[in-house]
Amino acid sequence: MMGMTRHLTSRTTWRFAAALVTVGALTVAAGCGDDKKADSPTETAAATAGVQITGQWARTSPSAATIGAAYATFTSTEDDAIIGVSIDASIAKTAEMHEMVMAGADSTMPVSTNGMGSTATTMGAMTMQPVAKVALPAGKAVTFKPGSYHFMLMDLAKPLEVGTTFKLTFVFEKAGSITVDVPVLDEAP
Repeated sequence: MMGMTRHLTSRTTWRFAAALVTVGALTVAAGCGDDKKADSPTETAAATAGVQITGQWARTSPSAATIGAAYATFTSTEDDAIIGVSIDASIAKTAEMHEMVMAGADSTMPVSTNGMGSTATTMGAMTMQPVAKVALPAGKAVTFKPGSYHFMLMDLAKPLEVGTTFKLTFVFEKAGSITVDVPVLDEAP
């Protein structure tokens, strides 16, 4: 009986020690997390996916407008790329990535001065073009802003009004999909 008691005591001690080690490890792991709250309602930390999305916002749209624009800043912990964006159909039919670029002196752009689709050589004109992929170099912030990269919201269901919020889902090559709330503002936060 004495040997059995010693064996049970030894086994109980071992289990208790293992439980303490496990609790200690979990406590340390929890302490290593970032418990910093977002600085403003427009900041979202998507740390679990390796991409941080901050400063997201959308510009208000006039009542007759059928398109809108949204912006955000992306920082990835590893090289990644944004390869798509989507929006709920109750807000807009589609969302697309676009870029504003300066047309070169030798660019030919369509003009509609006579309504016949004639072309003319332009110099220094800004044009918007769809983009299929935007690189996110590790540790470098990439900002979508007016006059640069931006998200076009096509065929709005209703005007975007200040004080409202909608969801945009961004698709990344490595990080997968991340959905964030986007507030509608008069100007950038």
